[in-house]
Amino acid sequence: MKLSPENSDRLVLYDNFGSPCARRVRITLLEKGLAWDTQVIDLSRLEQRRPDYLRINPNGFVPALAHGARVVFESNVITEYLDDLFPQIPLYPSDPWQLAQVKMWQAAEAAMAKDYRTLMYQRLMGPMVRLTRTLPEALAAARRYTESPADLAWEERVWRLEVLSPEEEAQHEERLYRWLDRIERALEGREYLVGGLFSQAEISLYPRIAMYRFVGLSVGEARYPNVSRWLARLAPRASFAKTHTGEYKRVSRLAGTPVLPWIRRVLRKPEAERTRGERIGIKFLGGALRTVLKERPVAAGTLAQHRLIHVPSDGPTPPRNPPARCFTGPLTPEPRQAEMTLYGATFSPCTQRIALILAEKGLKAQWCEIDIARMEHKAKSFLSLNPNGEVPVLVHGERVIYENLLIAEYVDALFPDRGPKLLPRDAFGAAEVRMWLALEAGTHKEFRPLWYLHLVRPELQRRGFDRTSLAAGLPQDVHPAHRQWILDTFDGHPRFDTSAELARLLIHGKLERLEERLRSDPFLVGDRISYADFAWFTRAAQLEAMGVEADRERYPGLSRWRERVAQRPSVRAVMSGHGLG
Repeated sequence: MKLSPENSDRLVLYDNFGSPCARRVRITLLEKGLAWDTQVIDLSRLEQRRPDYLRINPNGFVPALAHGARVVFESNVITEYLDDLFPQIPLYPSDPWQLAQVKMWQAAEAAMAKDYRTLMYQRLMGPMVRLTRTLPEALAAARRYTESPADLAWEERVWRLEVLSPEEEAQHEERLYRWLDRIERALEGREYLVGGLFSQAEISLYPRIAMYRFVGLSVGEARYPNVSRWLARLAPRASFAKTHTGEYKRVSRLAGTPVLPWIRRVLRKPEAERTRGERIGIKFLGGALRTVLKERPVAAGTLAQHRLIHVPSDGPTPPRNPPARCFTGPLTPEPRQAEMTLYGATFSPCTQRIALILAEKGLKAQWCEIDIARMEHKAKSFLSLNPNGEVPVLVHGERVIYENLLIAEYVDALFPDRGPKLLPRDAFGAAEVRMWLALEAGTHKEFRPLWYLHLVRPELQRRGFDRTSLAAGLPQDVHPAHRQWILDTFDGHPRFDTSAELARLLIHGKLERLEERLRSDPFLVGDRISYADFAWFTRAAQLEAMGVEADRERYPGLSRWRERVAQRPSVRAVMSGHGLG
């Protein structure tokens, strides 16, 4: 790929106009005054799942960023990497506690995005694909880029508008509004979310909230006066305005009309039950939509010319790799001496990895068991600690920190003189750790139902629950959707995006990425253990229990790595249960 002359830093963004994640990277680049080149990835045809793009971003999402011969994927990882490389206009705070607050907002957005994504495929992407292609055409377009059975099964569900049932749509909509209620409360009496200053928190949240209308949700001033003022304040900012692409504006206008709801209602009907006017309307709108979106013909093509190895590496200066700024901010001594309490679940891999880093640092924390088998993490008492409803949570003095990578970064920064450094101090090394965590998070929707089915369900059975006693034993204020989830799991039918078999297939794809690294390297990042190793080890320790075979013959490097990590005293203590509670 030949880069534009002004792109002296050799930055290539793999982008899509409809992705709020990609847009936050474009905003960041503009805020920092950087030039870059763009490679558009067509999400409507699953181009993000083609094998050569999966070499760039193994999660199969946009965005990804090439920086010379380096690659960084996952939007929040990219924006932090850019802040480390180009610190003249900082967008992440230097104060560690303010930095933690920005990252907790990013974690909240990432949790909310799971609901938004499925609702978007049900209400926007599905109708658009259905209007412009027959099912055979949609599958043929997808097969240009992927032969994965899981991807093709997903494409068919999208075309059939079967991503969510009407009841599930209503639940997703309710949760998305509840999340927006949190933003409304946080902006009371404030112009910005953290520290009274514009920061990456605004850049991370604005693109998603601005797209609420794409899925038929209103951010009205009557219910959301603070959010409405916040949106109006940010919209004219040059970096936000310039990232409103023409395609984005056209879809936004369409989403603001009654047309999309009408299309969804008609397409849900069997064709034989549609009126003549509905059939004519659907045919007309399909043709108009193809024109509006300027749908290009399907081309087999290749991304080879855009692969990282083809990005010129002989520019005026080699790619920079300065210290990661987030580890150099001032730390007051008082919080170090404050009492710690870890809220978690003994058999939760996310809890186990935090217990591991506390053990590695020689730190003590009071233990509070959260019974996730009985959905205590979804009860209001726990949601007051972590509104995302996930373990673990670390309470340190008056500070409440959630999201496991953020807890790890916070502890490592606060206690750099104790135990090993768990996150590298250089920008790209730190980004590598975060990418390994992003790779694991990218498989959440496959891991979660398997984990509940094969670990949580047997735990409930071991305790002697039946369906009736389980329903009676759940906290009374657990939301009906979560109540239904655990009861379905107890019945042996947790919800999968596709199926248990295809979920395992996707997990194996991620394990192959680990194997590729670990066949030649002792650890995931560099030649020393890091938080990436602890995170993936706690997940890998439960693979066989979930029916995912990770034998030595298929994964020799992964097997040797698991044995190497398992020998550490902290790992033996925590994974045996003696380092928890």
